[in-house]
Amino acid sequence: MLRRTFLHLHGVGEATERRWWTEGWTDWAQYLAAAVAPGPAAMRAENRRRVEECVACWDRGAWDRLDHLLPTTAHWRAYGDFGESALYLDIETEGDAANTLTMIGLFDGHTYHPYIAGRDLDQALCQIDRHPLLVTFNGAHFDLPLLQAYFREPLNAFHVDLMYPLRRLGLKGGLKRIERVLGIVRAPEVEGLSGWDAVRLWREYRNGSAAALDRLIAYNQADTRNLKTLMEYVWNRLATDAWMSARQTESESGTASHPSRFQQ
Repeated sequence: MLRRTFLHLHGVGEATERRWWTEGWTDWAQYLAAAVAPGPAAMRAENRRRVEECVACWDRGAWDRLDHLLPTTAHWRAYGDFGESALYLDIETEGDAANTLTMIGLFDGHTYHPYIAGRDLDQALCQIDRHPLLVTFNGAHFDLPLLQAYFREPLNAFHVDLMYPLRRLGLKGGLKRIERVLGIVRAPEVEGLSGWDAVRLWREYRNGSAAALDRLIAYNQADTRNLKTLMEYVWNRLATDAWMSARQTESESGTASHPSRFQQ
């Protein structure tokens, strides 16, 4: 669905984008193939350049660059393209001023793997690099900057920070609060634990408690696995809303189209 995004173009908001879809401008390839593309005539050359840059990024797998070219309001759409290869990510830190990493939890939709400081933390980058899409909660301001500082290189991945599309759907607050609102239940051994508990458990582990590390891993695993559930919720709600809005525009304008135009 990312290749159907035109929100990064001059003069295009969501209403205009929906109208373009109903008129048959459903992806970047159709836009570039047109003798005269839609949109303001004065911005046509610049808009074409923007679309061409997005296509070039897609073709060479420059996912980080594509992430920066498209507005964050459209980032959730990447799940329609990369859902099967998405990586769900959550980190833990020491809670100090430097936010020193203690754990990187990664879930590929099937298998969860914790990478632990002092053990195998550096190996997490190899797994991250294999995925074009990273999904986090508040990762734009917390997880990803810390990871990039730790590994000393940018991560070549498109990023969905679920905090923003969830807010759009009226779900505000922290991850645990949103889970409760949606009826997502955690296992008893980690129910009620917070980020500060994660800091405490790490300190107990460093003081010799293997059980504390096991509980910390279980806590991080719940955080990370639940991101997939929330991503699916966001996708199902927003993709359906986009399709229904386009059909409404189509009905009002009297044009005809097929649902598959908007659902992919």
